[in-house]
Amino acid sequence: MFKNVSIGKAMMTAFSLCVGVMMNAQCSLTGWKKFVQTEQSSIALKEDGTIWMWGANTDGIKGDGTVGGDLVKHPVQIGTASDWTDIDAGRFFALAKKANGDLYGWGDNQNGNFGIGNNTDQYSPVIIAQNVSSFSAGYHHVMIVKNDGTMWGAGYNDWGGLGMGTSVAWYNTWQQESSKATDWKTPAAGFYNSFGIKTNGTLWSAGTNVEGQTGTGATGGESDVFVQIGTDTNWKAVSCGVYHVLGLKTTGKLFGWGASSNGRLGIAGAGAQYFRTPQPIEASSTYTQIATSWDASAIMKSDNTLYAFGANHGGITGGTAGDTNNLPPQQIGTSTNWKTLASRVGGFHFGAVQNDGSLWAWGTDNLFQLGNGDGTATNSNVPTQVSCADNLAVSNAAISQLVIYPNPAKDVVYIKTAQKTDEVKIYSLTGALVNVSKVVNQTINVAQLPAGTYILKTENDAKGVKLIKK
Repeated sequence: MFKNVSIGKAMMTAFSLCVGVMMNAQCSLTGWKKFVQTEQSSIALKEDGTIWMWGANTDGIKGDGTVGGDLVKHPVQIGTASDWTDIDAGRFFALAKKANGDLYGWGDNQNGNFGIGNNTDQYSPVIIAQNVSSFSAGYHHVMIVKNDGTMWGAGYNDWGGLGMGTSVAWYNTWQQESSKATDWKTPAAGFYNSFGIKTNGTLWSAGTNVEGQTGTGATGGESDVFVQIGTDTNWKAVSCGVYHVLGLKTTGKLFGWGASSNGRLGIAGAGAQYFRTPQPIEASSTYTQIATSWDASAIMKSDNTLYAFGANHGGITGGTAGDTNNLPPQQIGTSTNWKTLASRVGGFHFGAVQNDGSLWAWGTDNLFQLGNGDGTATNSNVPTQVSCADNLAVSNAAISQLVIYPNPAKDVVYIKTAQKTDEVKIYSLTGALVNVSKVVNQTINVAQLPAGTYILKTENDAKGVKLIKK
């Protein structure tokens, strides 16, 4: 398993990772507040102010002073601090802020994205800025708004994404955007772009415009200064993929611009084209949260349901047929209790927190990014709960006594066992008994189960087998 790191417009290959098992006895299934992802790991903030990670320890993202090593299968705490208030993550690095406005960073710093005067990776959290009001991690750069309303950036700038009037490859010290305005409210950093919302609700952009990402209507090229997008004064949030952007207004209306290929903008009939100004998406609905990945998008509707659209790598948009593009937007699971959608999506997995504080993830799991305790690095096209240990979960391939099909399943599941069985017990990944189903004509009915991942066990097979319910 190799990591590709972008340095300017070149690529280099870094270290390999090996697979192992790590567990943390202090982990709990609830109390989660916010969830962000790098390309190869996940970072989460709890209500108690602690930060946790799992997945690959790429560039020291584990934050314990090490780099590489065994994959982290379940959440482990980063440090011992319990006064963190917010988090974000770039491609291979993470950011966290404390209540006093101090911003910390750790992981990849090869483009100088921490603004600390060097390009050295940091294997544990180090303070990188003070008096920070809001912040955003791009793939290779960071944007911050300070308490005085000024906006600053550090890191990759080859397309002018820092908005400071130049396209110098990178800066490893903080640079103020060129207008030196003092009315910035919220930054949003993307791949080669940055966006900013001002206190008056206007939206501004800088960086590459090859696929129309700036949203200003300009054709091609780039903008190395921030330019206003339209004249509207009711922008609420922006989320930046690599080639596309989603924008949300205070009215709950959703817009997208940039490249529409793979269905990543959710615009029916758009095909593969570039939209250079914001286009309405699903105008009949209202939304509360948005997230983007490399070439997919996720949205939360006002009824607290989740939808996704775009390229279905690893099941990230909920589809079942390989990398099929999903359009129109497809509902993820059936829950109406979603609270917080992942604000930063680095690779090919999404995640969200429910009202009860439980944390769920879906999509690619090749490096245990989902942290779902199934004991295997198995992709999932439905939300699976982040777990603290393997518990009951086992690989289907490892169990020869019990065979089930189809899997994933929607309603009826066929049961094949070496010995006759009359009932099947269905457990959650945490070990809780969910249902006891009678076997009728070698089948059980699972239609009543919510979408998710379960363990099926019989009286003759105590090990169990994993079932994914669609």
